[in-house]
Amino acid sequence: MLATTEIADRLSDGAAAVLSGALGPLAEIENWMLLASAGELLRIDRTARFWRHRAALGTASLWEGGTLRRSGCLGAALASMHGDGRVREAAVGILTRTDAPLADRMLAIRLTDHVRPVRDAATRAVLRRTSLTQADQIVPVLHLIEGRTRGAEVLPLYLHALAGVHGEATLWSRLRGSTTPAVRRMAFRHSLTNELLSVGDAVAALPREHDRIVQSLLAHAIADRAAPDVVASALLSDRSAESRVLGLVRLTADLLDAPDVERLLVDTGVLVRLWARQRYEEQGLNALSVYQDVARGTGPAAVRARAYHGPIEAGGTVEHETALDLVRSTEPPLTKAGLRLLMGCVAPSDAPLLFETLQAGTNRVARLASEALLEIPAAWSDADLLPLTSSQDPDLRRRAWWLKRNRSGWDETIADLEILLDHDPALAALGHNMTFPPFARPTELQRARLIALLPQVWPETWRTSRVAFAAGLRGEA
Repeated sequence: MLATTEIADRLSDGAAAVLSGALGPLAEIENWMLLASAGELLRIDRTARFWRHRAALGTASLWEGGTLRRSGCLGAALASMHGDGRVREAAVGILTRTDAPLADRMLAIRLTDHVRPVRDAATRAVLRRTSLTQADQIVPVLHLIEGRTRGAEVLPLYLHALAGVHGEATLWSRLRGSTTPAVRRMAFRHSLTNELLSVGDAVAALPREHDRIVQSLLAHAIADRAAPDVVASALLSDRSAESRVLGLVRLTADLLDAPDVERLLVDTGVLVRLWARQRYEEQGLNALSVYQDVARGTGPAAVRARAYHGPIEAGGTVEHETALDLVRSTEPPLTKAGLRLLMGCVAPSDAPLLFETLQAGTNRVARLASEALLEIPAAWSDADLLPLTSSQDPDLRRRAWWLKRNRSGWDETIADLEILLDHDPALAALGHNMTFPPFARPTELQRARLIALLPQVWPETWRTSRVAFAAGLRGEA
């Protein structure tokens, strides 16, 4: 998104190009105004008439005489945003006689004009532009200004005029294909409410749809209006988790096939898994046995990882040794599953394995291993961090800083001081947001570490630093 000063510069360049007739800049400015979204176009219009940037389009006298008539569609489009109402009114008159996409857009913008003659002329012109090609340019702007004081009443009038020319079905089919997301959503909502889109059309459209809101509209329409077998085939395999949940909610256990529900027991969506377990139990089947079979199977690691979580989500437990075996896995999804299963039951004896995982794992695995280590802070010390802090890999040094810092207390301050001394500028910057516990005293080991670090970080002024004051070190040698 351009800053207002950049918009003003482009408008100034456009006005200069119109007056000089430079073809290259003219094409560039026209392309910019055509490709801008409806919201961006309204922002361009607002910037053009803002008092600080009014000079961008020149004085009113610059557009007088034959200049405006000779400037063509682009000149009229620029002039329609001028700060002088007479210039805008003359420009609207030219745009009403111009059959071009840019004219369609700029006339729609002028529906928000505060000068009534300009607004009325633009309204009459817009309501006459009823081709579907013109609607592609006009409707997005009208939809955007629907909630405003000026111009809000034109959208229903314009849609009524379009329907009178093309018919409801053709009109809303066209709008469902709009490149503007808000217009597409409006079109799908209207089409489904007024039954302009059949269940079969909704089923066919759902797999191709990428807009989450439209996906939701289609899924609810299918769930409410389609036969149970259609709901099952369309929703239970849809890529949207909301659709899959909706299918499970709408269909009772006797209407669901056990293999479909079994597959959803290890779905990526938490709510999908919850409803699948409920429906599976209502069918008189045991979800825990499915989880055990999938976990021990040869399926994808991510699926097996979710199967290991299944018993926990169902209110059961997983053995501590099983979680440790998963942590040792070479497949990241299983390692992450094991670390999550350890949460809340980490034993001090797990620390060596967790440090090994912290050093060798991916960033996400390392974060989970760190969170597990933070549950047993007394089971490890700075000596365990040495392989990380002395590593040539900046990523490992960052992991050590994060772990030590999250031990809180004075360790948080010490971690920041240590990272400030790192030779990597990106890592050193991590210590700039230093904090310290204002009502806690450092231990003897922490005091010794602070006394060693502070003169290195602030050689001349360490005794007067807030850290030294809070730690009670101002009188130390």
